[in-house]
Amino acid sequence: MTSDELADEVGHFIRQCRGRILGIGAEQYEEGGRQKFETMPLVELVVYAREEAQDLAVYAAMLDIRLKRLEEALREKGVTL
Repeated sequence: MTSDELADEVGHFIRQCRGRILGIGAEQYEEGGRQKFETMPLVELVVYAREEAQDLAVYAAMLDIRLKRLEEALREKGVTL
C-alpha cells in the first residue's frame, strides 16, 4: 500500500465518521443547531465521556478476541502472505 492509498483509506474512514455525525448522530445529539455536549453540565459530560471510553475498551477487547481467532484459523491452515 502506498502512502497515497493509505491516505485514501483514512479519508474513507473519516467520511464514514462524518456520515455518522450527520445521520444517527444528528438525530441523537443535535438540539436546536447545537450539539448536546456543548450545553451538557460538565459533570454529565465527564460521565458520558467515561462511558464512551469504557465502550471503546470493550469493543477493543471484542475485536482482539475475533482477531485472535482469525490468527489461529490462519495458522492452522498454514496461510502466509
